[in-house]
Amino acid sequence: MLLIVSNKTDLATDYLIIRLHERGIPFLRINTEDYLSLWDVCFSIGKNGTNVAIRKEGQESLPVGTFIGAYIRQPKIPDLDIIDCDKEFAKREIGETLKSLWRAIDENVWLNAPHRLLRASNKPEQLTIANSIGFNIPDTYIGVNYENIKNFYKKHSGEVIAKAVKHGFDFNGDKARVAATQKIDEATLISLKDYASIPMIFQNYITKEHDIRVIVVGGKAFATAIDSQSHEETKIDWRLSDCYKIPLKQYEVSLPKKIKKLCIDITKRYNLRYSAIDLVLGKDGAHYFLELNPNGQWAWIEQLNIHKIRDAIIDELLFSRG
Repeated sequence: MLLIVSNKTDLATDYLIIRLHERGIPFLRINTEDYLSLWDVCFSIGKNGTNVAIRKEGQESLPVGTFIGAYIRQPKIPDLDIIDCDKEFAKREIGETLKSLWRAIDENVWLNAPHRLLRASNKPEQLTIANSIGFNIPDTYIGVNYENIKNFYKKHSGEVIAKAVKHGFDFNGDKARVAATQKIDEATLISLKDYASIPMIFQNYITKEHDIRVIVVGGKAFATAIDSQSHEETKIDWRLSDCYKIPLKQYEVSLPKKIKKLCIDITKRYNLRYSAIDLVLGKDGAHYFLELNPNGQWAWIEQLNIHKIRDAIIDELLFSRG
């Protein structure tokens, strides 16, 4: 049996569940907002060892050893109906209990163990590793020192982009704002004096042929070209296609063997079995590594009939345990 951990609004998980039903594969899905209302977890720790079981409303308890594969995507803490002064304490206790559940499941059962997801989410380290194993990367400066930023800007003759250190999304409840990657000019450079207390990533601007999203599952790499350069609004950051309702052309693309191997290698370097990697094919013919998302989106690629990602994920969960 597979364990699927997510939240009630994650469409990618819904899409995966449909395929599990179609293939007749048994699974248990738990949405983390429903913890303590529709399901709970029990720990029994004593001389005879430790037993951890999940009990879902109306079903028998399932020991965590039951699961041969586990997939986690965007868990959320339940919205607790308790007085405000106790909420932070309760959320902390719930978070720690859920973390204990994830750790009770063998890390090799997970597609990506939660603690590995956390480790793999740091962009500066990703760039360092990518550079060390042979990827081309943009020249990068990260920091707040205005003089250093100005010198970096001059070094690259003003051909510089700026982006967030973590990710470009800011969430307020169910609403999200995008802090898009942007190309900076002299006016923006001067204005940075007012924001110097906020670290940012600065990189030399790469003139693109197109963007590429690479989905790595086990030893496979599925590459999709994104025609970001066909619209002015998406040339710097193709994610803005959603904001502007621009349907970008996307299609399967073959990667050079070296680049494909590097994508698989950096995924393995983080002990992951899944990753979503963003590359750029430059006008100079070189592929550049931008970042790795250890739990990035994949569903839209399959919905466009470009690659069969769901089956690759399911097969990895069923047959590729460590």
